[in-house]
Amino acid sequence: MKRTKALISSVCLILLLSSLLVACSGGNSSGSSGGKVTITYWNLFGGGDGAIMNELVKKFNEEYKGKIEVKALTQDWGQFYTKLQTAVSGGNAPDLAVSHTSKLSELVGLDIIAPLDDYAEASGIEWADFNDNMLGATVFDGKHYAIPLDAHPLILYYNKKILRDMNLLDENGKPKIEPGPDGFKSFLQQVKDKAPAGVVNMLLASAGEDPYRVWWALYNQLGGTGMFDESGKKVTLNNEQGKQAASYIAGLFASGLVPKNLPKIGETFQAGKGALLPTGVWFTGTLESTEGLEFGAMPFPQLFDKPATWIDSHTFVVPVQKKGVKEEKVKAALTFAKWVTDHAAEWSKAGHIPPSKTAIESEAFKSMPLRQDYLQAGNDGVYLPQHPKMWPAKDQLIQSLDTIWAGKATVDEGLEDAVQNMEKLLNR
Repeated sequence: MKRTKALISSVCLILLLSSLLVACSGGNSSGSSGGKVTITYWNLFGGGDGAIMNELVKKFNEEYKGKIEVKALTQDWGQFYTKLQTAVSGGNAPDLAVSHTSKLSELVGLDIIAPLDDYAEASGIEWADFNDNMLGATVFDGKHYAIPLDAHPLILYYNKKILRDMNLLDENGKPKIEPGPDGFKSFLQQVKDKAPAGVVNMLLASAGEDPYRVWWALYNQLGGTGMFDESGKKVTLNNEQGKQAASYIAGLFASGLVPKNLPKIGETFQAGKGALLPTGVWFTGTLESTEGLEFGAMPFPQLFDKPATWIDSHTFVVPVQKKGVKEEKVKAALTFAKWVTDHAAEWSKAGHIPPSKTAIESEAFKSMPLRQDYLQAGNDGVYLPQHPKMWPAKDQLIQSLDTIWAGKATVDEGLEDAVQNMEKLLNR
C-alpha cells in the first residue's frame, strides 16, 4: 500500500513538472521574450512598387530569421484606408501599415494610428537621421505618428533627343529654360515652333491631379501659405497667389502652349512623342525600362519667387490595437520599418526619394542615375496642410480648378466655387 502511494506521488510530481514546462514553452510560441515575433504588414503597393517591397520583405525575413517574421498583405489601393479603419474598429488591425503623409491628419483625428516616440529608441530609430521636410509633415502636437518611407514630389521629365535636335539643351544636358514665368512660356513656344510633326511640347492633363499639382507648386512659389485659416473652417486660397497661379496655368491651356484633352499622356512620352512631362517621380522606373527612350529629369522649374513643388510621401504607421498594445510587436514592426528606410536605395528604384540620410549617403543610392538630378525636390516640396478633411477638401478643389482649365469658369469664379464647396465640407 505504501509503495502504491509512493508511486502515485511520483507520477503526480512528474505531471506537475511537465505542465510547468509546457506552460513555459508555450510563452515563447506566442511571441514573448525569447521567441520569434510575427507581425502583419498592410501596404497598398502594386506593379513595380509591389515587387520591390515584396523583395525587401523577403530580405528582411532572411536577415531576421528566427527573430522577426513580417507577413505582408497588399490591399486594394482604392479601399485601403476604409479597410484599415474597419480593421481597427473591429479589433483586427495589422501591426504595421502604410499611409500617405497627406492622409495622416485624418488617421490621427480618428485615433486610428498610435504615436511612436515611446518605442522608437528601442527599435533603433533616431529621428535626426530623417530629412527634416519629410519628417516634419508626420509630427502632430509634438508627437511622431509615422516613419517616412519616401518622398514623391512633382518633377519635370524631358526628352533629351527632341530638345538636343532643337539646340535646347545646355552643355550639361539640361533644358535651356530662361528664368521666370515668361522664360518658361518662351521655352514652350520654341519647342512648339521647332518640334517635328506629331511631337507635343508639354504633356499635361487638362483635368485631375497633375494640373492641380502644378497649381500647388506655383501657388507656393508665389508665397501662398496653406489653404485654411487657423480655425480650419475657412478656406484662404482664393487670394492673390492662388489667382496668379491659376491664371498662369489657364493661360498655357488657352494659348495652346499646352494642348487640352491629350490622351494617354504617359504612353505618349514613352513613345518619344513629348518634349516635356510634369508628373511625379514614381514614373522614373517605368521610363527607365522603356527601351530606346533617352530622357532626363529635374525638379519642377522655379517660375516665381522661390523654389517649391507639390509633394507627398509614403510612411509607416502603427495602427491602434483595441485588444491592447503588445510591446514586442510594436518594437518588431518599427525594427522592420527602420530597416526598410535604411535600405531605401532599393525602394528608390521605382523613382522615390529616400527620407533617411543613411540611405541618401549610401553608395547604392549615389550610383543610381537621375535621382541626384531631382533630389533637391525632396527639400523644396510643400506638403498639404494638416487637416482631418484634407483629402475630400482637395477633391473639391480639383473639381473647381478643372472648370477653369476647361474654360467653363473664370479664375475668380472657379476659385470662389472651390472656397464655397470646400467650406461646406469643412463645416459639416
